[in-house]
Amino acid sequence: MESTRMDTIRNLVDQNPVLLFMKGTRVAPRCGFSARVVQILDALLPDYQTVDVLADPAIREGVKQYSSWPTIPQLYIRGEFVGGCDIITELFENGGLHQKLGVTAPDPPKISATEEAVRALKEAVGEEGEFLRLEVDSEFEHALSIGPRQPGDIEVELNGLTLLVDRMSAMRADGVHIECIQSSEG
Repeated sequence: MESTRMDTIRNLVDQNPVLLFMKGTRVAPRCGFSARVVQILDALLPDYQTVDVLADPAIREGVKQYSSWPTIPQLYIRGEFVGGCDIITELFENGGLHQKLGVTAPDPPKISATEEAVRALKEAVGEEGEFLRLEVDSEFEHALSIGPRQPGDIEVELNGLTLLVDRMSAMRADGVHIECIQSSEG
C-alpha cells in the first residue's frame, strides 16, 4: 500500500511539468495558503495541474512524506519540489518563480496621473523612506497608501513621484489613471 501511494505521487510529479498539491481545487481552493499559490500561478501560467489532497487522505499524508515537507500546498516544477506558500510567494516577489517556470517577468504597468494629483501626492508622502503605494486586488478594487518599500515592489515613475506597486497588483494596474478631485466636504 505504502509503495503504491508513493508510486502514484511520483507518477503525478513526473507526468506534470507544473503540479500543485493543494487543499481544494484551482477553481475552489479550500485554504488561504492554497488560494494564494493558485493566485500566483494563475497570474503566470495558463495551464498547470492540481491535486486536491482533501479528496484522498492517503495522498495528503503521502505527499508530505514524499517531499519531507510538513505542510500543504506543495509545488513541483519539472519534478523538482519548490516549496510551500511562503517560499512560492517569496520567489514570485523576487522574480525567481518566473525563472523557474521559464516565463518572462511582466513589464512595469503603465500608470498615469494628472499634474495636480502628483503635486498633492508628493505633499502627502512627505517623509523620507516612505513611498506612495498602489494596490489592486483580484476584484480590481484599488487603494493608494503611504508606506515603506516591500520586497518585490515594482517602481513606476510619475513626474518625479515614485509609485510602488506589488507584483500581484502590477499585473492588474496597467492603464490606471490617478486624478485629484476636489471635494466640498470638510
